[in-house]
Amino acid sequence: MSRNEVSTRRRFFGHAGAAFAAPLTATAALAQRSPDTESTRLAQLEAAHAIRALQREYARCVNAGAHTEAANPFAAPGAAPADPGLRRLAADRFASSDLIEIAPDGGTATACFECTVESEAAIAGSYTLVDMLREQGDATLRSVERRMLESAYVKQDEAWKIASLVLRAFPKDRGIQP
Repeated sequence: MSRNEVSTRRRFFGHAGAAFAAPLTATAALAQRSPDTESTRLAQLEAAHAIRALQREYARCVNAGAHTEAANPFAAPGAAPADPGLRRLAADRFASSDLIEIAPDGGTATACFECTVESEAAIAGSYTLVDMLREQGDATLRSVERRMLESAYVKQDEAWKIASLVLRAFPKDRGIQP
């Protein structure tokens, strides 16, 4: 047997020993986790799930055109954004930058969601073509664009509520634009 084969075998056993020891080390680290850490993590996951559900409820109300019902998930119904031109709000399914941060006290949270917004606005002006469109009942401009939905949440009576909600323009430097 050559010297190179012996050193290769020794190296294999050294690496294999490290590979076999890694799961034991990970198991020991998991065993040392306190139940408090696990309960905190569970509470954060439950809060994130509740916030996503609240956001879906708001989007459902906006999409149905029920703008008065869309104020229900807000902590202060007067804080609901009243944009009559907002027609549809859809969360991007494959958004990589969706983020929900729960405060350490578990009473407040912030979130950023990528979404697609459909809005319409009345055409201003008094031109022949605009007047013809108005007569036909189609004097609006419709647009579909990607935006960032930035929101803050507060926990009231053991239920999450929206404290504030802002639709911001989607950053132009973020890859492919529609």
